[in-house]
Amino acid sequence: MRVLLTGAMGNIGLSTLKGLLAEGHEVVAFDLDSKRARKSARSFDERVRFVWGDITDRDGLRLALDGVDAVVHLAAIIPPLADNAPDLARRVNLEATVNLIAEMEASPTAKRLVFASSMGIFGDIQDREPPLRVDTPVSPTDEYGRQKIKCEEAIRESGLQWSILRLAAVTPIQLKPQDPTILFEFSPDARMEFLHPDDAGTAFARAVACEEAVGKILFLGGGANCQTTYVEFATALLKTIGLGPVPIEAFARTTPPRFYGDWLDTEESQRLLQFQTRDITNQIADMKKAFGLISPIVRLVRPLATWYVVRKSPFLEGNKRASVG
Repeated sequence: MRVLLTGAMGNIGLSTLKGLLAEGHEVVAFDLDSKRARKSARSFDERVRFVWGDITDRDGLRLALDGVDAVVHLAAIIPPLADNAPDLARRVNLEATVNLIAEMEASPTAKRLVFASSMGIFGDIQDREPPLRVDTPVSPTDEYGRQKIKCEEAIRESGLQWSILRLAAVTPIQLKPQDPTILFEFSPDARMEFLHPDDAGTAFARAVACEEAVGKILFLGGGANCQTTYVEFATALLKTIGLGPVPIEAFARTTPPRFYGDWLDTEESQRLLQFQTRDITNQIADMKKAFGLISPIVRLVRPLATWYVVRKSPFLEGNKRASVG
């Protein structure tokens, strides 16, 4: 098939691009133009046609869909940017998806849509027994989750051959600089399930030609070997880049624990897509390769670097006072 991949140069996008090629597809890779994106694009062969454009430009979408058989739609604005720029997030996440659906319905060829949704549609849901199932009632607590729900509704009401894949936490192998405050927003004992970006890419790539996945909502998580607590996962990642340990008081302490999502029921998605091959050891090993010499340098100033990160916690002082009291 010839597959249009939106958000092709992002965290999951690059892994999906590689996965689509491994599955034998031709790819039209669509994303914003940048020096970094063009540098990454040079590593791919002629089976990939790169189209640089804005997902909110409907005319650009129409051109990118020319001659395409299927679409994997990953392009999105995610938190915290989705919270800081809500109008942009709505245009990219919801309005562009609605436009894409309309353009696909008008297309003579592009009738298969695989859409990236999120555990964020469930909000804080750790007051019930795991695992989350696809029929668990949604209860978003932020605009990003509400936008994803509206996208899912529009897709289910369309005339397309759709599959909706709801993602667990997919942490990038190459972390980007950002405000450390977000690290502490979840409860340390919250249940979380993660998914290696390459396993996510495999799942999206294989879903394209999976007839049994048409008309289904599936969870994408790493499985039992990727089910942990938030503090265990965060500590492992911080250690990988040379930071830590972080005091438990730095994290949000709530009852029930606060986290978007939970452990997932991925039995059906794994049966259909056979994508769960990596665990935390693979995540850490790949991150170490990506960081190269940065981690040893960070370790030289570990106490100072860790102090800088921890002081960004909005919960530290309050939790310390509560412990003393």
